[in-house]
Amino acid sequence: MSSFGSYNHKNIEDRIYKYWEKNKCFKPKKNNSKKTYSIVIPPPNVTGSLHMGHALNNSIQDLLIRFNRNKGIETLWQPGTDHAGIATQLVVEKQLAEKGISRNDLGREEFLKKVWQWKEKSGNTITSQLKKLGSSCDWSKDRFTMDEGLSKAVLKVFVDLYNKKLIYKDLKLTNWDIKLKTAISDLEVIQKETSGKLYYINYKFKNSEKTITIATTRPETMFGDTAIAVHPKDERYKDLIGEEIIIPISKRIIKIIKDEYADPNQGSGAVKITPAHDFNDYQVGTRNKLEFINILNKDGTLNENTPKGYVGLDRLDARKKLIQELEELNILNKIENIKHTVPYGDRSNTIIEPLLTEQWFVDAKKLAKDAIKKVKKKETSFFPDNWKKTYFQWMENIEPWCISRQLWWGHQIPAWYTPDGHIIVANDLKEANKICKKKYKKILNLKRDKDVLDTWFSSALWPFATLGWPNKTYELKRFYKTSVLVTGFDIIFFWVARMMMMGLHFMKEVPFEKVYVHALVRDEKGQKMSKSKGNVIDPLTIIEEFGADALRFTLISMSSPGRDVKLSIDRVKGYRNFLTKIWNTFNYCSINNVFNIKKNKIKNIKNPANQWILFTLNENKIKIKKLIENFRFDEAAKELYLYIWNYFCDWYIEFSKPLLNSKDKNLIFETKNVLNHVQKENLLLLHSFIPFVTEELWNLSGFKKTEKNDLINHHFTKDLKSKSSKNVKDLLFIINFINDLRSFKSKMQVAPGSLVRVGIQFLDNNQKKIIKKNENILCKIGRISALNTNDDDKGNIKTLLAGKQFIVNFGDEIDIDNQINILEKKLNSMQKQISSSENKLKNDNFVKKAPKEIVKQEKNLLDTNKKEYITLQEILKSLK
Repeated sequence: MSSFGSYNHKNIEDRIYKYWEKNKCFKPKKNNSKKTYSIVIPPPNVTGSLHMGHALNNSIQDLLIRFNRNKGIETLWQPGTDHAGIATQLVVEKQLAEKGISRNDLGREEFLKKVWQWKEKSGNTITSQLKKLGSSCDWSKDRFTMDEGLSKAVLKVFVDLYNKKLIYKDLKLTNWDIKLKTAISDLEVIQKETSGKLYYINYKFKNSEKTITIATTRPETMFGDTAIAVHPKDERYKDLIGEEIIIPISKRIIKIIKDEYADPNQGSGAVKITPAHDFNDYQVGTRNKLEFINILNKDGTLNENTPKGYVGLDRLDARKKLIQELEELNILNKIENIKHTVPYGDRSNTIIEPLLTEQWFVDAKKLAKDAIKKVKKKETSFFPDNWKKTYFQWMENIEPWCISRQLWWGHQIPAWYTPDGHIIVANDLKEANKICKKKYKKILNLKRDKDVLDTWFSSALWPFATLGWPNKTYELKRFYKTSVLVTGFDIIFFWVARMMMMGLHFMKEVPFEKVYVHALVRDEKGQKMSKSKGNVIDPLTIIEEFGADALRFTLISMSSPGRDVKLSIDRVKGYRNFLTKIWNTFNYCSINNVFNIKKNKIKNIKNPANQWILFTLNENKIKIKKLIENFRFDEAAKELYLYIWNYFCDWYIEFSKPLLNSKDKNLIFETKNVLNHVQKENLLLLHSFIPFVTEELWNLSGFKKTEKNDLINHHFTKDLKSKSSKNVKDLLFIINFINDLRSFKSKMQVAPGSLVRVGIQFLDNNQKKIIKKNENILCKIGRISALNTNDDDKGNIKTLLAGKQFIVNFGDEIDIDNQINILEKKLNSMQKQISSSENKLKNDNFVKKAPKEIVKQEKNLLDTNKKEYITLQEILKSLK
């Protein structure tokens, strides 16, 4: 058989993926097993494109899906995309604006047609990019949060929760985006550190000339003040509680109240309370039954509740005018330059204003109770475990969930209003009219609520609505609850918690057994990737240059629990070399006709090297599978890399060369069988991590034909019950011997490929037998010309190899006198290093004050140097 040529991902990946799709390889395979394994994809925004967070998240999910598929379990990876209310509406509005059209020009119905047209044309970009990564989702079941089935589920959930009094309408303070003119969630608010000013303003007492100084960053909100708060224990203000104060310019009267929110150590210790425009003040206002005065219009201009000269001004323009007027009145005490955080809308990049608006809310407090209990009972567990503390912290302090948005794109709220303002909630107008007729004995002119639901409302139903709920489908019965959710920590509250609440309420069972929380992908310096820093690494660029397999293996190998992934291109290059190394081993096997074997025969294996690789494969297979099952993907990748590169490529492939070139036909046949078996098993182990190259090698090597199956759907064989035999232990001795010999050559500054003679006269008979039995391998790989030297040979050096004493003779390769000189200098230098480390470790200041890791490193260095010193001393003694 000829070789497979050189590895080039560009010739493989797209072709293989198209084959998988065409042959429906991603669909769940029904079998007799009661076991199932399912994951729902965190639905990417329909406006999105693949970034490194997606690449890590989906590489982990695909690893789990492929691994469980290869275990023979009926496996579903449920895909889909989110309609991304605000983001999508902005994209389409921007396109229309370029043609001089606004959504209001079109009207709601026509505008939504434009959005659907955009979605059909451009909304599947992220899906095609996930395919480039190798994601093996069952695309035949692809869902969209605005598709007919999910829309039906969303309406049913809203109506059911409303009827159970778990959804209600109320006037509350919300994050208001003045550009988009909608309420937004906390997740859509970015806190930016900004240079700002702190204004100290003197408010006069009503009945005296005294003043009280208030510090504020938003002076224009003073027109909405309804109290001044001081701490109950603040001695400076104790006697002033209840006094009346005049708000400058507007001349409105407010009182000084006591409330623990006021911090005596911040500003003047007295704080203005504007309940309608600050979330903390809202709490103070509610506690103290204060008046709530709204001073803003929905576009951020000041309304009629402000003095005449301010009505209609933008709040930032009003601030400038107000500061000027306060200065003229001589009541602006001072202005300080400060750094503070200011909330911005992540889509509009506009300062967010807390605003009192009428919105729809979910009683999250009630729904959260069961969701907290289930995690405490470990019906759903988090990995890493510490994330459940974050979950509990959020859930135990949960506020009502604002679910309405003042947009056009999204699920329109299924609520209709009678002419006198009464609300009727129903699945559709027909049902609403029916309810209306029953209640009012006649049909009224009902008007539908214009708002749409928060995107998170529909995605909260994702684990069961995507499987067909409310219909009783095969998928819902078979795959709910799902096995694991793979997600980033930033949406534990906004998505994971909401899915827990909705899943438990409607399915009476947790939506997933486990939640795996992965870290952020940062640049190689540990900095967050951002366009402004210019350090964004595009996964598609990496895939184009190095291939999806190399990127996947890099991300997975670096995803340690609790640590951010510091991605560097050099690491990707390194793992690309790993793929080439694997490819080359298959070339080697092909050239040696290893894949011509139709049926493996790996019983009664006699050769020690062949026994050793079978044992090593089995040990690593068990270890790697266990690590994947325990979510230690990074460790699994590292063990796999070590096994393939070190044990298989560096050792066994080298062992096999003299075996395949021997004159013993039985040995050649046995070695080919072992190589064939091990390569097949290697591909199965590697497939979850690097699916493209493994599937290609499976085809090229003929395994698809002999096994009558594609690798993606092939099942793991049973783990061999192998025990560490005497031959296996002997081989480990040989490996350690060769390693130490190579290291010794390096110390003696002898070329790695040079031949040496080795004396074995100090070994016992058993050890001599091991050496003689494996002489063929030992001489070939260890670069040994002879295994016996005379005691009186010139240049003999005694040294420890594999813990045993040997004599090594380099012949003319070394100058003895020169070596003695080099070793003496090196020993002298090492003595200084040892003394330096010992002095450091005797120093209490260093041991107590230096970081633990540094102290540990110093101890390890001392230990290594001492061992090396003893070895070099022995070598020097031999030379003399």
